[in-house]
Amino acid sequence: MEIVDKALILARRCAEKLQLDIVEVEYVSEKGLKILRVIAEDKTGLTIDQATDLNNLISDELDKEDFIDEEYYLEVSSPGIERELKKEEDIIKSCDQYICVNTYEKVEGLKELYGYLRKYEDQKIFIDINIKGKNKILEIPKSKISKIRLAVKF
Repeated sequence: MEIVDKALILARRCAEKLQLDIVEVEYVSEKGLKILRVIAEDKTGLTIDQATDLNNLISDELDKEDFIDEEYYLEVSSPGIERELKKEEDIIKSCDQYICVNTYEKVEGLKELYGYLRKYEDQKIFIDINIKGKNKILEIPKSKISKIRLAVKF
């Protein structure tokens, strides 16, 4: 089992104790440093105290299990206010949220669309957008989407 798989199991076990969810675990190299990055969330957002508690729990468990043979840094954080929606369950949970969708090709003359996600069904998103002062629901196949994320409406 590789590092990410083991770390994901360990992180989920620790997060469960704090009633948190693990969004993602990745093991990356950035600027010559190895980083075990754990992204976690709570239903209402992740507080600094929760991130600290989770970091401490995971760190203790990593020390016990000792399955990473090189020097690395542990980073625990929230997915952020404009988090990317990578999994189908993330998209479904985000219905009625304001989102940004980037597409591979233009849709209604745009490759970046902002609006409210109304539903996700049959591998398609339905987004309520405003084009030239008129609201319109667009149906976009997931295969045409390069990135979808939550967005902040100003």
